[in-house]
Amino acid sequence: MSQKDFDENEELRIEVASDESDFSDTQSSFSDTTSLTSSVFNYVYENGRRYTSNRSQSGEYVLPNDEQEQERLDMFHHLFSLMLRGELLLGPFKEEWRGQKKRILDLGTGTGIWAIDVGDHFPEWEVLGTDLSPIQPRWVPPNVRFEIDDYELDWIFPQKFDLIHTRSLMGAVRDWPALFRKMYDNLVPGGYIEIHEGCNVGAFSEDGSHKGTALVEYNEALKQAGIKSGMRMDLYHELGNYIKDAGFVNFSEKKLKLPVGPWPKDPHFKEIGIAGQEVGNTALEAYGLAIMTRVLGWPLDKTQDLIQRATKDFHNKRLHIIYPHSVFIAQKPLDA
Repeated sequence: MSQKDFDENEELRIEVASDESDFSDTQSSFSDTTSLTSSVFNYVYENGRRYTSNRSQSGEYVLPNDEQEQERLDMFHHLFSLMLRGELLLGPFKEEWRGQKKRILDLGTGTGIWAIDVGDHFPEWEVLGTDLSPIQPRWVPPNVRFEIDDYELDWIFPQKFDLIHTRSLMGAVRDWPALFRKMYDNLVPGGYIEIHEGCNVGAFSEDGSHKGTALVEYNEALKQAGIKSGMRMDLYHELGNYIKDAGFVNFSEKKLKLPVGPWPKDPHFKEIGIAGQEVGNTALEAYGLAIMTRVLGWPLDKTQDLIQRATKDFHNKRLHIIYPHSVFIAQKPLDA
């Protein structure tokens, strides 16, 4: 498939399959970490989930880091692979740099699965993944390593990078403009950023079927909790401006669609939808449980009720839910 076909396909309206046999009413089943201290293992346990010790009690970082969340992150990696048609990166540099020694930084690496895959595919590249939680595997390709680090604190990397990559950090960043400025400062001249983000409070449908659902109620609660906490989840549409304001050039945005459920007629989108439904089974709790109870002050039963009703919407064959996603690519000027 050519890049032109790839681009045009994503702009098409997603058709709903007419044959209800396509639907299912049931849920689908489906280098060592360095510089560790005992404090990073001092996890917080709350409402049956485990959270990182750093900043979690203040209500700022609200995503869990337990095994259930790690499974979700790995499944989300598969979902991204489907959305990108098997690619790990979309930037123009990936073939140009093949065979060359380059330094890659993966911020918020999570389980490290993307960093490991990149290290396997590009053995000449040195890949560093950073995260607040030490949940990455110990056995990794020789060109991959992980460190525990907070990307919102001062950056003290000894060398600059050729590429900085992020994925799904919305809701985990207090100051996006400052983060992009740090990326700019820590790139070599001509280096790139590739930012993969979705609008996790922006679920919609092309036929209006999402209106009046529990998912809309959930998204509004999540949005308000993010605003109140300072870790906003509604800044997806601002990211392009933040990137440009930081001084990057050669900016591009590749827009994607993430349908949820097996309702699309197109086989590509149907496969994405099935994977998206599986991720959604735990995603709404991962994003909503801590922030709604801590920040909004909701009782646990009210929070769980909304999460359960919204998750059920993902399995309602009459709802044709889509999440917008984008891949932002930009370059630091060669003369910077």
